[in-house]
Amino acid sequence: MSEANERMLDRIEAAWAPFRAAVDTLGVTGLETRLRQGWTAKELVAHVAFWDEAVEGAVTGLFRHQELPRGWSFGSGYAPDDEWPHFEVHNAREAAWARSQTAEAVLERSATAHTRMVEFLTTVTDGELAAHADYFGSLGEHHREHLAELESHA
Repeated sequence: MSEANERMLDRIEAAWAPFRAAVDTLGVTGLETRLRQGWTAKELVAHVAFWDEAVEGAVTGLFRHQELPRGWSFGSGYAPDDEWPHFEVHNAREAAWARSQTAEAVLERSATAHTRMVEFLTTVTDGELAAHADYFGSLGEHHREHLAELESHA
């Protein structure tokens, strides 16, 4: 793994650690807390997990112009097809999935999504990092974006 790749992964981990700490501070019962924007913390965690899972699809399909492995799906069971819906469609679907799950299941999905994303990102080349610097540079920002919401209820 290159130095540039390590720096990207370090940035992601620096954003992930406080996000996960805030989730852990809320605890299982705190995940049912309704946040300012309307979701519960559990729904927000599932939302973030989905977008972490989406990294593999974006890099594989958009940047590498390859198909995802047969049977690949998101943690909610959603399998992408030819049309990528508007982000609000994804957000609503993932929030509905979270409502149907235990807090423990959502936490497990979140941890698995993060681990899978980091493992997948070790395959990113320096050429891909350079060609798609805006995308790779923004990874981890989603965790930071939602951190304040979680911390205000922890």
